[in-house]
Amino acid sequence: MKNTGYDNVAAFYDEVLGSSNEKIKFVSEKIAEYNSSAISVFELGCGTGSNLLFLSGDYKISGVDINENMLNIARNKIGGSRLFIGDIREVILKEKTDVVFCVYDTINHLLLFNDWKKVFRNAFNSLNDNGLFIFDFNTLYKLFLISGISPVVNNFGNSYLIADVKKISLNVFNWNLKVFEHIESDDFRLHETNIKEASFEINKIFKALRKYFRILETADEYGNRVNKRSERVFVICRKLNKKI
Repeated sequence: MKNTGYDNVAAFYDEVLGSSNEKIKFVSEKIAEYNSSAISVFELGCGTGSNLLFLSGDYKISGVDINENMLNIARNKIGGSRLFIGDIREVILKEKTDVVFCVYDTINHLLLFNDWKKVFRNAFNSLNDNGLFIFDFNTLYKLFLISGISPVVNNFGNSYLIADVKKISLNVFNWNLKVFEHIESDDFRLHETNIKEASFEINKIFKALRKYFRILETADEYGNRVNKRSERVFVICRKLNKKI
């Protein structure tokens, strides 16, 4: 399995990220609002499985991730749920689902816009009629903003994360992550990785989405209207009634 950038830091992912309850609660509320009869959900880039664990009491859950280490953590949390290794650019479910969701800027890890469009198409083809596609993404504005103030230091427990974000092309940014794991006393162990993210103009993303979905709602991470200074955008879409 190829290194996806998270191999060296998978063990620290949950601790660094913190609780995912607020974000996945938002997803759950939107499912209830726009598709109250939904019984199945599928997560693209399920990572360590925290989102699916939260939803497991209300829905039939399944998920895919490209990183074996992250997925092993998810399997330990969720047990016998349907979790499998795969590339979100290629996954089309044989057994269709009521909701496809993709959060924590997972889609930003795809560096070509054609790959974003593949995800939109595959989500469309994986959904039941009137199914929902819910996702978020870091905006170009946010990536430029973070690159301008990097490096950023965060502590978790007695350990530290240093994130240094640099622009490497028009739409692509490299996140150099250094985790200094506290061992004992003044001893730390370094875990370092590089993860690339890309983003694109918001209107370009929405235009591509409309080939497959009706956009029901968009908001920034604070629930406000999306604008040119939005740092993260949430999108809730309904599958169009047509064949692709």
